[in-house]
Amino acid sequence: ADGKKLMKMEEWVSVSLVLDQEGRPFRQTRRWTEAASMHNKVEEVRPPPTLLERIEQNDPTLKELAGFGGYSCHRIATALRKNSTITSFKLSSCELGSDRDDGCVHLMQALIARRSSLKRISLARNSIGLNGAAAVASFIRASQHDSSIYHSIRLDLLQNCFGDEGSRLVADAIADGTKKDNIQTIVDIGLEKNRIGNDGLQHLSNMLHGNNTLHSLRLGKNEISYEGVMRSLVPALKKNTTLRVLDLSGNRQIKDLGAAALADALSFNQTLETMILTKCSITEKGAMRLLEALYDCTSPSVVLEKSNHTLRELIVCQNPILSTSFVGHTTFLRDAINWNQQGIASSRIYKLNNFLMSSEGPRYVHSNDIPIELIPKLLYKIWRIDKSIDAVYSYIRGMPEIVEI
Repeated sequence: ADGKKLMKMEEWVSVSLVLDQEGRPFRQTRRWTEAASMHNKVEEVRPPPTLLERIEQNDPTLKELAGFGGYSCHRIATALRKNSTITSFKLSSCELGSDRDDGCVHLMQALIARRSSLKRISLARNSIGLNGAAAVASFIRASQHDSSIYHSIRLDLLQNCFGDEGSRLVADAIADGTKKDNIQTIVDIGLEKNRIGNDGLQHLSNMLHGNNTLHSLRLGKNEISYEGVMRSLVPALKKNTTLRVLDLSGNRQIKDLGAAALADALSFNQTLETMILTKCSITEKGAMRLLEALYDCTSPSVVLEKSNHTLRELIVCQNPILSTSFVGHTTFLRDAINWNQQGIASSRIYKLNNFLMSSEGPRYVHSNDIPIELIPKLLYKIWRIDKSIDAVYSYIRGMPEIVEI
C-alpha cells in the first residue's frame, strides 16, 4: 500500500505426544513461521507445571494434596514449608511409616513450619509407629498455640501402628489445649485399627474429661474390651458435653457388660448423637439395656429425666441380638430413635405420651413430672387402672398448683 512489497508467510505445525517430569502425557505443539526476510523461528508450547512447581508457586487452585505425584516425601515436605494454599492433605498409603516414620516426621515438621490454615489431614494406611505418633503430637501442640491460624482440624489416622503408647502421645497433646493461653483445635480424630487396648482407651478417656471441642472419636477395630469401657470411657462420657459421634465397632470384647455400661452413660450424657456398636458381640441382654437407656418407662419422672433424648443413631447391626424374643423390640427401638430425632422437647412428649397410653406403668404418679397438656391422658390412665372416679378426684386434690390456675 505504501510501496512496500507484502511478504508471503508460510507456517508449519507439528504436534507430538510427550511425557512431563511426572510421567504425565501432554500434547506438544511446534510451529515454524517463514518469510522471505525472516529467519526460521520455533515456538514451543510449555508443558503444564508439575505438582512440585504448583506447591512452590502457591497455585491458588491447589487446595488439596492427594499423594506426592512421583516425588519423594522429603521434596514435597520442603516445598510445603512455603506453601499457604493447601488446606486438605489426603495422604493415605504413601509409605510415611517406612524408615522409622521418617516421611511422617518430615511432613509434620513442614506443616508446623508453614503456619497456614488447614482443615483436614488424612494419614491413613501408612503403618506409622511411635516416631510418627510423636511427630503428630508435636503438630497438634503447635496448632493449639495460635487461634488465628488453626481451628477445626479433622485428623484421620486409620490403620496405623500407634498402639497404647501412640494414643497416649496424641491424647496428651490434645489435652494440652485446655491449658492456659492454649486453644483446642482437633474436632474429629479417627484411630481405627491402631492396636489400641484398654490402656490406650484410658488415655483418650482422660482427655475427654476436659475437652470441649472434639465432636467425633472413632476407635473401631481395636483391642478394647468391656473392662476398659467400664473403667475409663463411661466415666468420661458422663462428664463430656461436646462429643457427638462415638465409634466402637469391631471391638468384639465389649460384649453385654460393655453395652450395659454404655447404656448407663447414656442416662447422663445428653449430647452424644451417634453410637456405632457393630460387631461388638452384643446379645439380646445388652441390646435391651441400650433400649431401656433410650426409653425407661419406670415412671414419668424417669421417662423425662433419665431416658436419653439426644442419641439419634444407634447402630448395633452384625451382633447376635436377633433372637426371637428381641425381634418384637426392634420396632420400639426404632421408634425411640425417631422420637429423639425430633429434638429433646418433642422426644419427652412422645415418650411420655406413649407411657401414659400404655397398659403398663405405676399406679401413682406426680403431676410435677409431666407437662400440663398431658394431664388429661394421665387422669384417664388412673381411672382405667383403678376403675374409680374417686381415684381421679383424689389425684386432682393432690395438685394444688393446678387448682390455683
